[in-house]
Amino acid sequence: MHDHAPPHLTRREVLATAVTLGTAALAPANAQPLDLPTSSKELWQWVRTQPVTNARVAWLDVASAGATLRGAMASEYRAREIQSIELTTFANTDRWGAESTRLATRFATFVGCDPDEIVFTHGTGEGLSMVAAGLDLNSGDEILTTAQEHPAAISPWMFQARRRGIVVKQIELPVPLTSTAQVLEAFTKAMTERTKVLAFSHVQYSDGFVMPVRDLCQLARQRNIISVIDGAQALGMLNFFVRDLGCDFYAAGFHKWLAGCHGTGMLYVRREMLDRLWPQQPRSIDASPPLTTPTYPVGQNAIPAALHKFGNVLPQLWPAIKGSEAALEFHDQVNRTRIEARIRELVIYARMRLQQQLPGVELLTSGAPGLWGGILTFRVPGRPASAQAAMLAGVNRVYLSSLNWPNPEQGTLRLSLHVFNSHDEVDRLAQGLSLIPKS
Repeated sequence: MHDHAPPHLTRREVLATAVTLGTAALAPANAQPLDLPTSSKELWQWVRTQPVTNARVAWLDVASAGATLRGAMASEYRAREIQSIELTTFANTDRWGAESTRLATRFATFVGCDPDEIVFTHGTGEGLSMVAAGLDLNSGDEILTTAQEHPAAISPWMFQARRRGIVVKQIELPVPLTSTAQVLEAFTKAMTERTKVLAFSHVQYSDGFVMPVRDLCQLARQRNIISVIDGAQALGMLNFFVRDLGCDFYAAGFHKWLAGCHGTGMLYVRREMLDRLWPQQPRSIDASPPLTTPTYPVGQNAIPAALHKFGNVLPQLWPAIKGSEAALEFHDQVNRTRIEARIRELVIYARMRLQQQLPGVELLTSGAPGLWGGILTFRVPGRPASAQAAMLAGVNRVYLSSLNWPNPEQGTLRLSLHVFNSHDEVDRLAQGLSLIPKS
């Protein structure tokens, strides 16, 4: 989106960036410090050049899909090249084991857990599906969630309801929410003796509300209820450690707010829950009775516990995971606290700009301190939100989401801003909306 940024990454850039980053095949990641600008203005100008984007459009919808960092693309390309060239080396399961352990340790350090608690996945939805399908649940057991969950988060439980007769209870939360007490009260009232799982988002994709995860997980633990968190809209937006949340399971993807490679993600499995979740795609051979096979499974030798039990997909996803590892370096070196603060600054500006430019605009995202992040959901009087979003994209090349919530007929617009966005793009959005005919 930066005016001077090329719309795509050339092969020469890929190779040059790969050399700059020093992406070795199986060596420990000792990333070279980024040459960051010293002033805030120059820093955010530099940050805007890091993802591969289309300079002609304003992409204000990272909650749906995020751009990939140039460094991540370069690292992925280099890893694919090495994996193809060194086929003889990669047939060695011990080397796969070492690389699996290294990457599990690196990502565990970033998210704040132990390497034995990390499983690599293709994304958030896969991780949530693993939990829904792998828990021992019986007919009549209740899954307590909200009516604002993403289809990829609620669908796995709905299928288990059809298959095993469990009950999925969706709580209607107030709009807009003004306090965490409203959430805690709603969950507490809905719990029964049959409630076995609390499943909800860290950050709601509909209105951007930051849920009181720690309090809800503590409430669940006190009642021997399992907590399952959808972290798709939190990892890379908020600065947190998963162990501090107290949850049992936490699923996230690396391609949205983290700006890593598409098709990569993780599932955190609290160590005490390792024995309570059945694997859906087991790749190891530590079965009882032992299985007789003519070979050993690649990538399953001497690896952390969760990867060993639930299936290590690293031999298939290694290049993309390597690319996402480069995204971790970006977040660490720019500073995760600083990134979160910048995101909030942009959203504050968007709130003020929309209210100034658009009389009658209704903000559905909570304005209470600490209860919002990079997502702002709002309604503009006049045409349905879907029509407004289509006009913005067609005329102004400004892209954001329209949701059929809470009123399907009118809908809402959802703006999601990352550090790669700018105040100018927010102005472009507000100006475009003001020019849309009311009917």
